[in-house]
Amino acid sequence: MLKIERRPSLAQQPVTPHDLYDRYGAMLLGYIVEIVKDRTVAEQYLIKIFCDLSKEFDDINWSEGSMWIQLQRFAKSKLAVFIGTSDGSGSPGGIEKHTSNKHLERLNHEQRIIFCEIYYNRKKVAEIAIELNKTEDSIRKTLKEAFAIMRNDSEN
Repeated sequence: MLKIERRPSLAQQPVTPHDLYDRYGAMLLGYIVEIVKDRTVAEQYLIKIFCDLSKEFDDINWSEGSMWIQLQRFAKSKLAVFIGTSDGSGSPGGIEKHTSNKHLERLNHEQRIIFCEIYYNRKKVAEIAIELNKTEDSIRKTLKEAFAIMRNDSEN
């Protein structure tokens, strides 16, 4: 009788962050560009997402469901300030909702991210410091600057 050697399907094969990058990196970059509307910023987020992914890789069960969907979900959690969801559902309407605020438009990119992460997404300063690889003091300083800009706008 003829023996057929079955190779494990793609979903059953062991996965590494490198495999995910090879398979889905270009698609994820396109996805991020659509959200942030800036290729340079999108490339920076892609790097950050895969760095964070490699740190949290063992905590994710890659065997359940589509790897692309899981990777997309992971990216959405990292792009919450642009997606604008505090519940992590990834529903659209985020940054447009926040940047239509004339006060937020006056903030630079970092100030807007920190402000939105704290006040819209209810993250703690310590969490943001870890995510942005900055000190808690620098996060507080940036937040204070953002408040000063918004306060000056409202006085004018």
